[in-house]
Amino acid sequence: MPIILLTNKYNEKVLSVVRKELPEGFDFLSLQNASKEELVQKATVADYFLASGRVSIDKEVIESATNLKMIQRTGVGTDTIDLALLKEKGIPVYVNSGINSISVAEHTILLILSVLRCLNQVDVGVKAGKWGKNDVGIKCHSLNGKTVGIIGAGNIGKTVVKMLQAFGVAILYYDPYRLSEQVERELNVLYCDFHDLLKRIDILSLHCPLTSETKGLIGAAEFALMKQGSIVINTARGPLIDEVALVECLKSGHIKGAGLDVFSQEPLNQDNPLLNFDNVILTPHVGGLTLETFSKMIRDAFENIKLFEKGDLDLIENKKIR
Repeated sequence: MPIILLTNKYNEKVLSVVRKELPEGFDFLSLQNASKEELVQKATVADYFLASGRVSIDKEVIESATNLKMIQRTGVGTDTIDLALLKEKGIPVYVNSGINSISVAEHTILLILSVLRCLNQVDVGVKAGKWGKNDVGIKCHSLNGKTVGIIGAGNIGKTVVKMLQAFGVAILYYDPYRLSEQVERELNVLYCDFHDLLKRIDILSLHCPLTSETKGLIGAAEFALMKQGSIVINTARGPLIDEVALVECLKSGHIKGAGLDVFSQEPLNQDNPLLNFDNVILTPHVGGLTLETFSKMIRDAFENIKLFEKGDLDLIENKKIR
């Protein structure tokens, strides 16, 4: 039977969800440790990769995968995959775009509100027996009336915009590919030049892919353009932000707070200075994952692999990375 290799380590509870969705006629392997060495070793027997996690699928891995027919990504990001080499070898890569858009958008709203309302500080205080209602309350801010800047108007960015409408905010966006005037009207958003957007917003939320052009997109110069007391939200990719510059702006108070689900290095090192700020909410790249979303993500990924194995390529052509 063809073997599907998960290129990540999941605990048994998570693996039970994956195995429940495994189609008949396939064997399944996963990593015991999320390491390059183990991936290279197990790649030798894999017919398919179910690509997940941050271990790079680079030349060494691809060269070892002599039976590899196709790679199916659990999400949509492909920054850890050597697409050029795979194209050269004729090995296609498939994604299921938009599958976790709602989950990531919900998490984005959660982070925005959590930072504005000092949620972690409030929670810790109450559990420590401190009621401090007024003292805490005047440190918090309303989302209503704020101006939000969205960088990246793909599936997730547009979903965030739709969810934000209920809060009575003004929304500016920047994307290299501007939306049509009709879509802008429907979403009630205003297109802005990148640097102009940074100057005008109270809240910055990133929803763009990680590429050579977007790496370090928000650094010291960009933070300097932002208003004193702005907040930054990142549920996209960690390297979009220069973390050193962010830390300096948090120390100075120029940036009032941040909500981060992604980081330059994952898992987050315990000596990372971002851990020292009580005005920064940190989550472990979980924005796209709920039980409902994860189950569908795995089910749809396996369905693509099953169709590929059967030769029904026309049914998944629109999910192939060009």
